[in-house]
This record gives sequence, structure tokens and C-alpha cells, in this order.
Amino acid sequence: MVRWFEIGNVSDPIMSDDNNFIPDSGGGADSVTDVTTTGWLQRIGQSFVGALIGVLLVIGSIVLLWWNEGRAVEAITALDRGARQVAEAKADSVDPGNDGKLIHVSGAMATKAPARDDTFGVGGGDLLRLKRTVEMFQWTEQKSTTTHKNFGGSETKETTYSYHKEWTDHAVDTSHFREANGHQNPPLPVRSQIFDSSDARLGPYRIDRALLDHVSAFTALNPQAANLPAGYRKTGDALYRGSDESSPAIGDVRIHYAAVPAQTMSLLAAQNSGGVLAPYRGGDGYTIGLAETGFVTAAAMFKDKAHEEGVLTWILRAVGFVLMLIGLALMTSPLSVLVGVIPLFETLVGAGAFLLALIVAVPLTLIVIAAAWIAHRPLIGVGLIAVAIGLAWGLRRLHRPPPAPTHFLPEGMLR
Repeated sequence: MVRWFEIGNVSDPIMSDDNNFIPDSGGGADSVTDVTTTGWLQRIGQSFVGALIGVLLVIGSIVLLWWNEGRAVEAITALDRGARQVAEAKADSVDPGNDGKLIHVSGAMATKAPARDDTFGVGGGDLLRLKRTVEMFQWTEQKSTTTHKNFGGSETKETTYSYHKEWTDHAVDTSHFREANGHQNPPLPVRSQIFDSSDARLGPYRIDRALLDHVSAFTALNPQAANLPAGYRKTGDALYRGSDESSPAIGDVRIHYAAVPAQTMSLLAAQNSGGVLAPYRGGDGYTIGLAETGFVTAAAMFKDKAHEEGVLTWILRAVGFVLMLIGLALMTSPLSVLVGVIPLFETLVGAGAFLLALIVAVPLTLIVIAAAWIAHRPLIGVGLIAVAIGLAWGLRRLHRPPPAPTHFLPEGMLR
């Protein structure tokens, strides 16, 4: 393998072997390009390694799809059971008869120990929750790759690493940059964090911290801060550390806040002894702890949660399908590399291999989903298997080449 490095605007590439690194003598460029050529035999070896990774991806996708369907069935069952068992509770008094039950209650939430960020002196008042979002102006690395197939089976890959200055809400580790020289970030001085009230209540009920985590109706907060730490100042609706917010420098910090003020809330939770509301854990282990702003019926809250679970189920199904498709494509990749001495042949075989992977991935995904449903809900599972078989047959028909045309001679020419 031969590797070339193109750094910044240098016109002549620098050549090195695989184990040597030639740093940028210019003190850190805005882009670095690696040009790597891999021989045919080495590519064949890499393709077989990729095929093994593909097997692991297919196995992982099957496990994910099976687990996801079981999780979805458990969620549906638990929510249906909860909707039948939930008890309506009053917001002005605690009924000891509801201890240990799943209850629905709506009322005004308040606190005597409001959420507060003591580091910057932000919060207080009637805040149930306070969220601090910290951003720092940092170097970031973006990577783009283009690949070219060559006659003889070799492959040339150009990988460009470009460096940009931008605001990010997490620390960017520059030690893993391709070209770290001149692109160092200082440590993040303070991190994002959520502060909760230590005594949130709904009427006579005390809200457990685990249930308060489900209260997510954050709205932007203009911080009224006094006695800020050295170097920080208030600018607009944020706190800022740096010389000029209109022209930030690496290491500048800005902080925004959002909060959940005291307001009317509807809760679905377990009523524990002493009037403490906490997430409800059913016999199957599924936890119900829901909070929405305003007066919302229990039925509407269960419906919203069921929709949320449905969206998550479809997202995980899509992830499982993509993992399976990638795994099957990797398993077939040696076929295209073996004929890669002629790039056109590799492209054609690769396209056919991908189509084959797609033809297998679609019904196989449905079969795994169906098998999982058979274990939990047999009638639906059998229906899904029938759909999978029908799709497999249809895709196979589409992939089959058309029959050769039949030419008929005129009757007179047969004599």
C-alpha cells in the first residue's frame, strides 16, 4: 500500500510508508488529504474481514429486531392494562385507599425549594426544573472520502479532513484529529446540567425526583444573574465568557437556560404511602410515569404514550433492517472484489450483490418480526409471515429476467 499526504495548499504531495506520519510544518492547516492506494490482494483480504463483520451485523440485527418486538408488545400490553386499572384522584386531598395504585391527577404544581444554578446564581422563584446548556467555540473536524477503482483490482481512496470553528454543546477531543497541530481546544470550563426542585408538589402530593424527570415542558429563560464568576457577563438572553461575542475566538463560552415554571400539570404515576407520586412499575416490569402540561385526561395521556412507543418501535425496526442490509451487503462483497481487476465488472457485480442483499433483507426482516410476534401474539405473527413470503416471491419475480422473445414464421415460409 502506498499513502500520500496533501496538506493545506501544498501542491506537491509528500510520500510516506504506512507507518510513518509526516506532520504539517505550517503550524496547522484548514484541511488535510490522505491519498491511499490498496492492492487487489489486500482488498480481497479486507473483503473477507468485512464479510465476517457482516455476519455479526446480521446476527445483531436479528437480536435487535426480536428484542424490539418483545419490547413493543410489552409496552402495548402494559399501557392497555394501565388504562383499565388507573384510578382518578383529587388534587386537593390524598386518598390512602389509592396507595400502591396507578393514579391520574391534575392540578397546580408548585415548589418551596425552587431549582437553582448556584454556580451562576440563576434560578429560584417558582422553577420546578432548570436546564443549563453550555456551548464553547471549538475546532471541529469533518471527514469526506472518495474512492476510485483502478485496472488491476487496486483501489485509490482520497480522504479529506477539514477543520472548522463552530459552537458545540459538548467537549470536542482534538487528540483524535488527523491534524491536531494548530487545532487544539481548551477544556470545557463548565458542563450542561439540569437542576431540579428538591420539594416539588401537586397540591398535597409530593413529587418524587424520578417522576420529576418526566416533566419536560422546558421553555427559554432569560437569566437574571448577579455576582457572576470572573470573566462572565450577561449578553442578550445568555451568559458569555470571551472578548467579543460578534467575533468569537476558540475557547469562548456561552450559556443558555430553559426552565419549567410552576404550572398546572397532569400526572400518571404510582401513589406511594405518604402521598408521594413516583413512576408506576407493573408486574411485567414496564414503568409508567407520565407528565403533561394543563388538564389532560388519562385516556389522552395513554394515547400519547402509545403513539410515542409506536414511533420508537418503527425507528428500531428501520435500524434493524438497515443493519441487516449492510451486513448482507458486506457478506457478498468478496464476490465483487474478486472480479475487481476490471472496474466495470466490479461495479456490475457489486450492484447485483446489493440487489440480492435487498431481496433477502426485506423478507428476512419481516420473518424475524413475525417470529417475535408469534411468540407473543400468534395471529398477527402468522399474518406477517404470509406478507414476508408474498414479498419474497414478488421481489424474486421482479429480479427474474424476461423470457426470450419467440419468433413465428409466416405460414407460407414453412412449406
